[in-house]
This record gives sequence, structure tokens and C-alpha cells, in this order.
Amino acid sequence: MNQMILMTMMIQMKLILAMTWMMTMTNNDELALILVAAGSSARIGFDKTGSKIKKEYLAMDGGTVLSCAAKAFLSTLKFSTIVVTYPRSDNPEELKANEQKSKESLFADDFVKNYKADFIFIPGGKSRQESVHDALEAISEKNPDCSLVFIHDGARPFLKSETVELTYRAALEFGAAVPGLQPTETQKKIDENGFIVKHLVRSSLTAVQTPQVFQFEPILEAHRLAEENKKTYTDDTEIWDEYISKRKNFSRVKVVLGDPENKKITYPEDLKML
Repeated sequence: MNQMILMTMMIQMKLILAMTWMMTMTNNDELALILVAAGSSARIGFDKTGSKIKKEYLAMDGGTVLSCAAKAFLSTLKFSTIVVTYPRSDNPEELKANEQKSKESLFADDFVKNYKADFIFIPGGKSRQESVHDALEAISEKNPDCSLVFIHDGARPFLKSETVELTYRAALEFGAAVPGLQPTETQKKIDENGFIVKHLVRSSLTAVQTPQVFQFEPILEAHRLAEENKKTYTDDTEIWDEYISKRKNFSRVKVVLGDPENKKITYPEDLKML
């Protein structure tokens, strides 16, 4: 009898949690997504015809790498604005062609194509940081009421809804969140000559992935300050940490459990995963 009561209570608790989660999703519609896909894919190489491979546009699961990356978000939460960056070019015709290729790649999946949201396509900047900043400014212009923004690599198509949910919940609570994995190999710090100078504690390290999720207005302000100060950072969590986390009522970036399968396609051997 006690076991039956316990099982009933557990089921009820799961239902309550599920309903709470559904209500949270329903009540927060002002979410934005940035898919960063303006890189040159230099490390991925060339196809059999000698043409340069654009990894985000490769076919995958009835769509493309880019559409799969988008679908993981759009099938989990309700987004009002989606910004996609594409390669910049000084040649107007090439720039227009790049935009068209980006649209065709994203909308190769019918679910994404029929999704009701504002889709914005913009040329990327000279760096990833500049591309993200430009995308944030585009969101600010289109949807100034945005509350949270998800920033994700367009070449990271194996993202699961669980990771989207974990980062979303943590960002709601702490203001900023990122998935991360503890390194499996022992980490060392070396000097410029290749000698070990510090033995790092693996349990205190994490290898971060995307999506990186932030309160919108603070991360936009942080990017503006970074540009004003002409400083370059490794990723958006570092920008948040530099300009926002030390302020009153703000937190450092919360790390949630990442997923080993949430890999970024970078090298030719990665194409075997598609």
C-alpha cells in the first residue's frame, strides 16, 4: 500500500512539474534565437568538385545542418524572433546570393519554414563577436520587448530539447546560462615554450557548448560596451562576466549539464556524423 501511495505521489509531482513548465513556456513568448552561421567553414575543406563546403548548408535528416539546429529550439519553446547570420561579401551580387543560400538552407525543413515568427537574415561581421552584436541590434530594432536570447552555433545540429530546456530554466533563474561538460582528460596550463606551469583541477573545469542564453537587455548592453572598448572576447559568457555579472542583482553564468552528442561540425571527419 505504501509503495502504491508513493508511486501515486511521484506521478502527481511529475504532472505538477510538467504543468508548471508548460505554464512557464506559455507565459514567456518574447524569446529570440540567434543562429551564428557567417563563418567560412575553412577547416571543413572542399567537396569532390573542388567547391568550398559550407557546413551549415549540408543535407541532414530531410533538411540541412542549419535547419536541424533551428528545429531543436522551435520544437521546444515559442520564439518570436529568429536571426540568422550569413557570410559577408563586398560584392553585392555575392552578398545577395549568400542571403538566398542561407534562407534556402534554413527553410529546407517544412516545420521551420512554416513556423510563425519574425525571421531576420543579416550578413555576419568580421568576427563572431561582431556577428552576434549585429544580431542583437537587429532583435532590439524588431522586438524591443525581448526577454531572453539564445545564441547558438549554426553548425551544431545535434542539440536536444532537454538542453534547450535546461539552459532556458537556468537563464530564467540566474539571468545567464550555458551547457558544459567536464573534461575527460587531465588539464594542464603551459607557457609559451610548451612547459607545464600549472596543474589544473579537472572537477573545477568545464568545456562550454551552445546555446548560451542571456537576459536580452544586459547582454546587448555588454556587447555595446565591448565594442566601445574595442575588446575581443572568446565567447558571450566572457562578455557577460566582464560587464554584467559583477553588478548588483546579477549573477555569473550558470553552467548546466551539457550533452556529449551536442557537437559542432568543424573538421572533415565530422561529416561522418551526418
